[in-house]
Amino acid sequence: MSLGSLKVALVHDELTRRGGAEIVLEELLRLFPEADVYTLYAGKPLMMVDGITYYIRTSFLQRWPLWFRRHPSRLLPLLPHAAEQFDLSAYDLVITSASSFAKSVVTRVNVPHLCYCHCPTRYLWDTTHEAVARQRWLMRGVGAALLHYLRLADFTAAQRVDAFLANSRYTQQRIKSYYRRSSTVAYPPIDTTYFTPQSPAQGRSGRRESDPSYFLVVGRLTALKNFDQAISVCEKLELPLVVVGTGYNLTRLRRLAGKYTRFVGGVCREDLRKYFREARALLQPGREDFGMVAAEALACGTPVIALGHGGAEEVVEHGVTGILYNDPMEESLAEALRQFLLKESSFSREVLQRSVLRFSRVHFANTISEQVTKLMGDTRRGMISE
Repeated sequence: MSLGSLKVALVHDELTRRGGAEIVLEELLRLFPEADVYTLYAGKPLMMVDGITYYIRTSFLQRWPLWFRRHPSRLLPLLPHAAEQFDLSAYDLVITSASSFAKSVVTRVNVPHLCYCHCPTRYLWDTTHEAVARQRWLMRGVGAALLHYLRLADFTAAQRVDAFLANSRYTQQRIKSYYRRSSTVAYPPIDTTYFTPQSPAQGRSGRRESDPSYFLVVGRLTALKNFDQAISVCEKLELPLVVVGTGYNLTRLRRLAGKYTRFVGGVCREDLRKYFREARALLQPGREDFGMVAAEALACGTPVIALGHGGAEEVVEHGVTGILYNDPMEESLAEALRQFLLKESSFSREVLQRSVLRFSRVHFANTISEQVTKLMGDTRRGMISE
């Protein structure tokens, strides 16, 4: 059976905004354009990829009032159950795109389940104690019990997956630690044909001769991104900073900002490329599972200053494509900025761009195709041997 003839279901956690996980889903739809798309709930039950409109199949959670769904924590107890309700028996292959409970789907024994894991469910494993601590003290016992139940459900769901793909070696290690499962690394797709340097003012060495005027942070404005550190440090060092993104932390970040920080909100793809191209460097002060934003910045010929934990270690080469620092403290970020300023002119746009070609959409497509072919072959052999 060729890959093109497979009847495929793609299952995603939720479709309420567009981020790195949604870019991966879009690329999977380019590989399997006839696939059906499922999600636990969505802002709109439609999505468009390359001019093709896909109707999104949603769970019973979609019928709940919008004001209720706007607070995802209220839905937590129902997420595993919602995913299990999808009837996927008619498909040849199920691919889940999961950082939460999409992988809880139930498939028949002859329907292989491939999970592309963006990260093990973070609030259940990496930050579970912080999640409980944020609760009012009267609710902490209830919160801890709920997370314990969800952790068991998450672990059980991971055992039903036939094969895991991890978006980085960092995520691969966590899948092994938390789920006791092996996985294959398939780096997320970076559009290296779109995210490219502008025609730069370069010398014969390819170095940056005229430096743009600002530093840049890009992403959802959440506490995990640690954008507050970038704002604080840039304000103290009197370095202009542009903040691209939206999120619940916006009001708090605006209170921290001064005259050197500018918020531009969410931007279109073309404007994002322009911000990448014209920035002195991208700042990434939070721990990322992979870091698609960092890879896109490098593809545009812009160095990256990043916390040297998590996926950043796989994207940024210290001293060659950016600066990595070890401690998640403002002082360490400030020192990394000082190091960058000393050697800013040494970063080559060509070297930066070449460094991320290994994350191209072509590489992603080839890896997914290889893994699907292997999984389908293993499933058929298993059925014959029985």
